[in-house]
Amino acid sequence: MAKRTTDSKIVPQCANCCLPDFSEGYCTAFQDPAYQWRNGECWGKCEDPLEMARRLEAMANYASSKSEFMAAKLRHEAESWRQVARLAADKEVS
Repeated sequence: MAKRTTDSKIVPQCANCCLPDFSEGYCTAFQDPAYQWRNGECWGKCEDPLEMARRLEAMANYASSKSEFMAAKLRHEAESWRQVARLAADKEVS
């Protein structure tokens, strides 16, 4: 996802969400995460890696009619999230 540079600093409520890049301190989805939380919740918050993969797959399906290149990038990212989910599941079993 494209890095946001304007008012994109994550806020404490973003904890456990899959969307922020915590190492860089910005949200990959919203330019102003604090504004998303103005009513007490962020409609885009996603704490489940499998849900994140489903969202990306839906975006890839939509994008495929417009840009197969973008669709391929989204599918690649979706696969990465499925891998994260598998690793998390393996960790829970151990």
